Amino acid sequence: MSITTILLDAGGVILDESQHEKVRAGVTAELLAEIVPGYSTASYFSDVEDAVRSFCPNVYQYVFWKRSRGSVEIFDNLWASYIERFAAKQPPLKIGDGLPSELISLSAAFNVGIAGQYGRELLDILGEEGVLDMFKFQFTQDDFTITKPDPRYFEQIAQACGVEPMECVMVGDRIDKDVVPAKMLGMKTVLVRTGLHRNQQPRIPSERPDVELPSVVGLAKSIRG
Repeated sequence: MSITTILLDAGGVILDESQHEKVRAGVTAELLAEIVPGYSTASYFSDVEDAVRSFCPNVYQYVFWKRSRGSVEIFDNLWASYIERFAAKQPPLKIGDGLPSELISLSAAFNVGIAGQYGRELLDILGEEGVLDMFKFQFTQDDFTITKPDPRYFEQIAQACGVEPMECVMVGDRIDKDVVPAKMLGMKTVLVRTGLHRNQQPRIPSERPDVELPSVVGLAKSIRG
């Protein structure tokens, strides 16, 4: 079955989250330094690597739980403070460098859709950046009740696009949430090694992506062959 549809993850593929991650690191280090003497952004990124290696679905919650000494109350208080402080400081999101030219090439040969955990605010960003029209399928997380890493999420996206999973290539930045569930349905996969999960490694051969790239640059060429 030939490839007809390219599904792009939002964070790390469509969006450049690097500034967001810097703010998250700063907020987390600031909060945890109040209960863990000497805690720093370096400590945070070390904890993040632990979360990535363990395939933890939410690395941010992992870090707070690791440092909460087994207390749900401490975790809940830290998490609530983190959400509040990050919301007050978060910078605006933007699309990644090199994405527009890749979208031009991809949309000329395939139908392009979204398979990320951002809601309809993502469409606003794509519209502001002038690339929304390159996405034939404009479904977002808001259109589904299931999310990653449940493979049914990808199955529902394929159904909404009117295609079979085996016609799709899933492009993501995580093995656990993007590559593994997509491969379970027979999708081809491209892993873009960016962001917090850039060093994540497959645990067994079946978790290996079909293609790995250091950024979105060259994505269209890798798919078109």
